[in-house]
Amino acid sequence: MRQSRLIFCLLPLTLAGCHKKKPAPEIRPVRSLVVQPQQGTDTLSLTGQVTAHRYLTLSFRLPGKIVERTVSAGSVVHAGQLLARLDDTVPRQALRSATAEAGTARAALAQMTPLKRRADVLLPVKAISRNEYDDIVRRYRSAQEQVQATQAQVRIAQEELDRTRLLADEDGIITDRMAEAGEVIAPGQAIFRLATNAGRDAQFDIPEDLLQSRVTVGTPLSVCLDAEPQSCSPAQVYEISPDADALTRTYRTKALLLQPPATMALGSVVVGRISATGHDATFHLPPSALTTQDGKPAVWIVAPDALTVSQRLVNVGRYTTNDVSIASGLRAGDRVVTAGVQVLYPGEKVSLLDEADVRP
Repeated sequence: MRQSRLIFCLLPLTLAGCHKKKPAPEIRPVRSLVVQPQQGTDTLSLTGQVTAHRYLTLSFRLPGKIVERTVSAGSVVHAGQLLARLDDTVPRQALRSATAEAGTARAALAQMTPLKRRADVLLPVKAISRNEYDDIVRRYRSAQEQVQATQAQVRIAQEELDRTRLLADEDGIITDRMAEAGEVIAPGQAIFRLATNAGRDAQFDIPEDLLQSRVTVGTPLSVCLDAEPQSCSPAQVYEISPDADALTRTYRTKALLLQPPATMALGSVVVGRISATGHDATFHLPPSALTTQDGKPAVWIVAPDALTVSQRLVNVGRYTTNDVSIASGLRAGDRVVTAGVQVLYPGEKVSLLDEADVRP
């Protein structure tokens, strides 16, 4: 009797356990997009500025005090134009002294010349001794050498005086002024920076991923003024810095403007466009869609019927800051997960946050 009562009491608990429902599987919401191949021209835009193709740093070769400065930043100068002048008191006195010594040497040579001619006539007739003749020849040659030496001193003194005047080497524009009248400068100290008229460059700071995929020496591009998009010039990359900037981690890249319009003044903001025509169809995804499988690039594909995910390996054509180009591994109409890829696992049930984009 007691055993029957126990069975009767446990019967409701057993029945309750039989009717308990299994918990529904967790469905993870994800963002996704349906990919379609893209083929044709892909354009990359870069912002930079116009600079001179060649800069010269102008300086005096002598120490001294600047007594005159004739140009400033922004001045248009021509080859041979006077830019600045040093105090020339000492070099001018040195030139005057060297000129006087040269005159004395020429006078001494003028006195020895007739003596040498007469000695040449008297020696054959034995009117003078051989020792006397040799002494006259020695004095004559010494006078010649003294003239040559003093003439060299005059040339050196004249060059020193000329170096007190700083002249423009080429036509161009003064972009920087680093010294003022009244300053005492050292030899080789920068006084002006000259942008020559040897051409114009477009200068850009390019991130590393673009250098690896799109930009190399010789890459052609079209450069247009940011303020006047109709003012354009073809250009070609000729120099890429081997080291990244310590602050921005970008690489200084220079492109020579082949036909710059007059409106492309120094310092103008320009936009460079690099076009690359793809021969094969590619798929473009945001960088957040990319994950890895065994160290290789992969993406998560959503099955359209079961709404479950599976991982698929892909081949990346190139990387950019806001885009990943997939060369192979995807098919037209594939739905690719674009956010939340780090927490997915194969076969997981998902729901689409962008249901409006679902295609039958």
